[in-house]
Amino acid sequence: MSPQFMLLRFFGLLQTIAGYVIEKLSTLVLSYVYDSRRQIIKQPENDILLQPAVDIANKIRKRQLRCRDVVNSFIERIRQVNPVLNAVVADRFKQALQEAKDLDDELDSQPENSKLSQELCPLLGVPFTAKEAIAIEGLPNTSGVLHRKGVISSSDADVVVKLRQAGAIPLAVTNCSELCMWWESSNLVYGTTSNPYNTARIVGGSSGGEAAILASAGSVIGVGSDIGGSIRMPAFFCGIFGHKSTTGMVCNDGQYPVAKGEQVHFLTTGPMCRYASDLMPVFKVMTGAENVIKLKLNNKVV
Repeated sequence: MSPQFMLLRFFGLLQTIAGYVIEKLSTLVLSYVYDSRRQIIKQPENDILLQPAVDIANKIRKRQLRCRDVVNSFIERIRQVNPVLNAVVADRFKQALQEAKDLDDELDSQPENSKLSQELCPLLGVPFTAKEAIAIEGLPNTSGVLHRKGVISSSDADVVVKLRQAGAIPLAVTNCSELCMWWESSNLVYGTTSNPYNTARIVGGSSGGEAAILASAGSVIGVGSDIGGSIRMPAFFCGIFGHKSTTGMVCNDGQYPVAKGEQVHFLTTGPMCRYASDLMPVFKVMTGAENVIKLKLNNKVV
């Protein structure tokens, strides 16, 4: 074996050892830096926060739960976790509580009101949140873009209209990445959202604030949008459930940025849920009766 070959092997071994040492040292240093920032998110103690949306709606309809108590429970949870997570960036708590009270009064006076049936209002009284890129009347719609700071939605996005018609009550909007373009949820308008399972880690993007507040039980159902993973990646990062449907099955009207060119063929608005059992009921509401038939969503899978 030639001296040159032995020398090459020696330097190769040194390179391997150096790489291993550098990797271990960098992991140790970064773990110390990030873990020192970690804060603990307390587990929810209120039983209302630990129920699927469909169960909450049924209990409200049967008067086993009062809508105002449900909405207030989620508001209190948001106030508890949001100072650490920075997931919710604007809210309409006062209006939501009033809408909940109005629903309670209506159910008390007309408990058999057919307009509030399971068929017409499958999400009766259920509070929901939405990605800030999705318009909710009276709330900001910047998509994390600094020059849009102060832009307030004058109307609801189409998907929000459908959720309201199904009985759901909007609570707040949640953080996203700037222009919904990145695999994290950080921007110059609202800052960075932290992962509830480890606050030193990111939540994915671009619907990361939505995933974080769902994972921490500050919301039970929500609205996201997805071109290249903006629902799916945050759902994966935060351990919740999300669905990117076939393009065109859920109307994208009422969100910023507006899809143009090839983006039109990929952008999908879709459900994000704390519980898998809520995905189909929420998606049915979002897609509308005509598409429910087209997609055969009521057909039993055998």
